[in-house]
Amino acid sequence: MMKILFKKTALAFALSSLALGVHAQGTTAATERQPETPLTAPQAEAPQTTAQTEAVEIAAADAAEPAPVDPGMKLMEQIDEWKYGAGAGLTERADNSAIFMAEGIAFVKVTPDAADWADHRLMAYKEALMHAQAQFIEFEGISTRAETVSKLFEDKSQMPKFLPKELQSSSKLEEVLNKAVALAGGKLDEQLSELGINPDEFTAAPPEKRARLLENSISEQISTRARASLTGLMPVKTFEANDAQGRHAIAVIVVASDKMRQFVYDMKQSKGDLAPNPEKVGGPSLRERFNDNKTALIHEFGIRKMFDENGYPVLVSFGQAGTGYNGSDFNRQMNARKGAFLYAKGDAYANFAYLLNSVGNAELSTSRKSMDATDGVVRAERDSVVESEEQRIEMVKAINNEISARGSISDLPGTRQLIRWTAKHPLHGNEINGVVYVWHPVSEQNARDMRDFKPKRTEQVQIQERKATTGTSGVSQSRDLMSADDF
Repeated sequence: MMKILFKKTALAFALSSLALGVHAQGTTAATERQPETPLTAPQAEAPQTTAQTEAVEIAAADAAEPAPVDPGMKLMEQIDEWKYGAGAGLTERADNSAIFMAEGIAFVKVTPDAADWADHRLMAYKEALMHAQAQFIEFEGISTRAETVSKLFEDKSQMPKFLPKELQSSSKLEEVLNKAVALAGGKLDEQLSELGINPDEFTAAPPEKRARLLENSISEQISTRARASLTGLMPVKTFEANDAQGRHAIAVIVVASDKMRQFVYDMKQSKGDLAPNPEKVGGPSLRERFNDNKTALIHEFGIRKMFDENGYPVLVSFGQAGTGYNGSDFNRQMNARKGAFLYAKGDAYANFAYLLNSVGNAELSTSRKSMDATDGVVRAERDSVVESEEQRIEMVKAINNEISARGSISDLPGTRQLIRWTAKHPLHGNEINGVVYVWHPVSEQNARDMRDFKPKRTEQVQIQERKATTGTSGVSQSRDLMSADDF
């Protein structure tokens, strides 16, 4: 918005400058002609100069050009709107320290024309999630070390020297090494020729030695470590923004609370014996909620706690992966899609592990050094030794930020695939394949009953199958050989 206002201001300034210039020229001309021109005679306007015309054209073009979009800034605007809109309840509780809420942002490293863009997009979500998780890890408790050093050193008598034997002519091997290329003999010459360099005229840089003569610096090193349980930390909302060039950024908001951790504990201990919530009864089924608009599932990541139409608490996990193949070979497309569904399945199962039993680590180390230094430099030329001093002022910075999360769950019966889907990204057309997995308390009880099942001898009924009719194209499905009351 500020840039648009600036461009409009620039255009207005250019136009006003042009008008003032024309007016000034007209006034000057009128003043010069005053003795010869009657007061009632019309004033002649001065012609517009080339410089003024170009200024107006440039200002007009700049003002008409749309301001560049920053996906990161658009994400922040979305997040702020949500926090004080649909997410106002969570924001208020977070502000009152009743819950923990944090956000993380990451960008997609490639543009949509890349075959594996969909997978890069998924990994951007995971990176954003880890940035949010790191805030929670640090919230639980950090260990920090910091050190600051101020240094003043000066010793101009330390100018380096070459020994006589170091100034002797080098061997052929040393010449090759000095060329800084890990090739030898003819191969090296061939490489130099391809670069347009005559191997016979190529000379290595003269040897040199350096020594610090003066240093005035201040430096600081900071190390922060944190470790915490991520169990019960849940992503509740994701956002995505892009610009006209297809550059995407993704944000995720996570929430942690004692109530959610208690639910996770109860869920793992209950063996599926959880009562429904009467206040959550009603509404469409889970399948209806997700099957009606599969394209919307492109924007769903992570895991959520929800309630089904009967009021039972359930965990819904979303997994997705890109096909990664844009060609016309049918076999390759089907194989790529098959692999994508397997990746999506693994992604969905991993969400359960992170939510139900996981630990996170966050380590950050930074160093900064402001330095004014003078180095003594000695170069051995062909027939002499040249001494000089080099002074520089620089800021040296280094950062190492590592975040890790490890989750595991050894026995989780009752998880099943609710739906799987294939859809094209609405903006770019990249194919994305996904699955929705659900844990349901009743399903866990049924799964445990099946594991403990002891067969009884019953009379078997043989069902005669009919041959299926084939066609040139179309769709088909298996017959309904069983009814609901069979289970």
